[in-house]
Amino acid sequence: MQATSNNAGLQPARYTAVAIILHWSIVVAIVAQIGIGWYMGDLGRTPLHATVEGIHISLGLTVLLLTVIRLVWRALHPPPALPTTLPPLERRAAHLVHVLFYVLLFALPLSGWVMESFGPRPIPFWGLAWPHFPGLVEVTTRPDARAIKKTIEEIHGSPMVWSMIGLMVLHVLGALKHQFDGRPVLQRMVPWMRRP
Repeated sequence: MQATSNNAGLQPARYTAVAIILHWSIVVAIVAQIGIGWYMGDLGRTPLHATVEGIHISLGLTVLLLTVIRLVWRALHPPPALPTTLPPLERRAAHLVHVLFYVLLFALPLSGWVMESFGPRPIPFWGLAWPHFPGLVEVTTRPDARAIKKTIEEIHGSPMVWSMIGLMVLHVLGALKHQFDGRPVLQRMVPWMRRP
């Protein structure tokens, strides 16, 4: 059950323990994915690259699963309300950032899944075989399939990754701003921080 708000709306309730675990698991996975992705770019086509790529793919699919679970949990357990003193513009900005986060949390692993489906090899998932993306057989056999895959790779790379980094920076700066301007929010999601 969610905690209740107090202090005239200045101190919001905390997220559920499950929501907190999912949040920080996804954060750690995304930061690792960014680092692994950049590291792969320096390896060339080597046996080590294949191993690291398998980890990258497996972790990306894990992010996809965690994001689905998080959305389902969020639907069943609505998040605590933002402080009532938060200005409408900042409230809308916070909502927009969260929506964009979810868009990228789906777009990044889904585009990676599609890319890995452009070929006959099994898609690795922690030692198991993940199924190819459904409905792509006709696309992968087209004469321009290689060009389509290349386009997806380019979008999956820098544009999406830098968008994710930008959103993470905005999210952290926004949370810190609210925390120190009298509208604390960090206690909602940081496990070791207690509400006064």
